[in-house]
Amino acid sequence: MKILLIADPLIPVPPKHYGGTERIVALYAEEFSRLGHEVNLMAAQGSKSFGGKLYCHRAPNHQYLSRAYRKLRFQLQSTLAFHRCDVVYNFGRIDYLKTLFSLGAPVLHCFQNPARQEDVNTFESQQSSNVALHFISNNQRASVKSSLKSYVISNCLNTRSIQSGAGQGGYLAFLGRLTRNKGVDVAISTAKATGKRLVIAGTVSSEEEGEKFFQEEVKPNLDGEQIVWIGPVDDQEKYKLLSNASALLFPIRWDEPFGIVMAEALACGTPVIATKRGSTPDVIRHGENGLLCNSIEPTVEEFSDAVSRLDLIDRKDCRRAAEDYFDVRVVAPQVLGALQRLASRGSTKNG
Repeated sequence: MKILLIADPLIPVPPKHYGGTERIVALYAEEFSRLGHEVNLMAAQGSKSFGGKLYCHRAPNHQYLSRAYRKLRFQLQSTLAFHRCDVVYNFGRIDYLKTLFSLGAPVLHCFQNPARQEDVNTFESQQSSNVALHFISNNQRASVKSSLKSYVISNCLNTRSIQSGAGQGGYLAFLGRLTRNKGVDVAISTAKATGKRLVIAGTVSSEEEGEKFFQEEVKPNLDGEQIVWIGPVDDQEKYKLLSNASALLFPIRWDEPFGIVMAEALACGTPVIATKRGSTPDVIRHGENGLLCNSIEPTVEEFSDAVSRLDLIDRKDCRRAAEDYFDVRVVAPQVLGALQRLASRGSTKNG
């Protein structure tokens, strides 16, 4: 197949630093190409080619004329790009797909953020196009109503680039934005309650109330000994942190579509203790590769009890789960199956 992959124009593919979605796009592009498909990419300046044509587009500023120009430019670029391809795999903005819809392009759209009903309705209204939806967890799929063909396929990672460890550091780990929704305050309280050391990696959120939460709930607890914050980390630092941890704490307070850090921890051989909500039941098999805490609002009591039961988890089972369910060589063929079905329907329609 000739596949057109579309990503937003803010962060290059692959990303140099932060860029979860762009990292997923790069993994798919590499694997599709390895399997013999032609991969054409529309992405931000600084992106790399994966064997096919590279179309770079730029993010607009906040001025109306800039937004209008960038949107028009994208329509022209995407039209040109589609004529070289059989199917479109979209990770970008939905409102930029208007021209592709009018051309009847076969489009598989991947929701990397919470799925919104209004966006699903936009796809539903495109009777001229051949559209399917890719959700990354069962909870995300259940959050909207749609009559379109849809797939639940998890996000992926390359387990061959991640070395598992024995958890010799003995500490608990927390990775993510330092926000209330991510539950870093629960992670801190759990470490104190269990007497464990906690190593926190992540950034202070720029979201509303993010700085206030950090100053009031996180910073006063940072003592540099039991509770340590090391700031943002790159991939190699992240994998080293996870491999040496006895567990990753994931005490979320929201229905996260897919926390890729959970799969990364498993690839490092590290069990995950998580709130049972959002995508966590899709990733964590309770008692096998981690422990799920049932309260929707994460509690220190439940997380502390889970920490006391970590000896029940075999780290080899954690690594095996990552390889069997989340490795790109397992996940990509599922996506290719969806793309092939769309492309064949599109060729029949056009024929």
